[in-house]
Amino acid sequence: MKKSALLVVLLLILPTTLLAQDRDRDDDWRRRRAYSDSPSRDAFELTPFAGFRWGGTVFSSDVFGFGDELQVAASPNFGADLAIPLGRTGMKLTLMANHQASELESSRGLFEPDQEFGDFDVTYFHGGLQLPFGGSRNAIPYGLVSAGVARLDPHLSGVTAETRFSASGGIGIKLPMSRNSAIRLEGRGYFTSLEEATDCSFCDVFVDENFYQGEVNVGFTFSF
Repeated sequence: MKKSALLVVLLLILPTTLLAQDRDRDDDWRRRRAYSDSPSRDAFELTPFAGFRWGGTVFSSDVFGFGDELQVAASPNFGADLAIPLGRTGMKLTLMANHQASELESSRGLFEPDQEFGDFDVTYFHGGLQLPFGGSRNAIPYGLVSAGVARLDPHLSGVTAETRFSASGGIGIKLPMSRNSAIRLEGRGYFTSLEEATDCSFCDVFVDENFYQGEVNVGFTFSF
């Protein structure tokens, strides 16, 4: 009788154990499948991008015959970003080059046309960190911080281009299309120091003020 009862207990326990093992294997397979279908967290990423940049005020001295502020006209920008994984943390070291070809203009009033003073190019060369937070297979949000230099190049007589310290911060989201590609949307703000220097011809023309810009970008990310 005891042997029969023991056999019954074993027959009841064995299917339950096997079903639990099957569920564990299924869960593990789903996790591996979800990971394989999403962009790898430890992959290199190359992102060419284009966007639109605005802002950037410089305050002129009397070199041009007036003592007013000049605006950098809002215009498109383009560049590329290389993201290098830092282990399996999800964080990535980023190297970015980003160029804007624009114009300097003076606002003469609400209903008067702006007066143009010449071309003005701004190019950022930054290194920084991409910091993911949250996310799923369909969307990966991230923050970013970076620092480097801004090359300010006014095409004006008697003024040479200057390279000044710059920093930026922003937020973005990656929308995976496959394991090796994604669409990337991003907003970023820039700060550039215009502290005067004794050998700065740019600073002889523009008063000591800092320089701020903002931009939005869309890019296509290749993972490898």
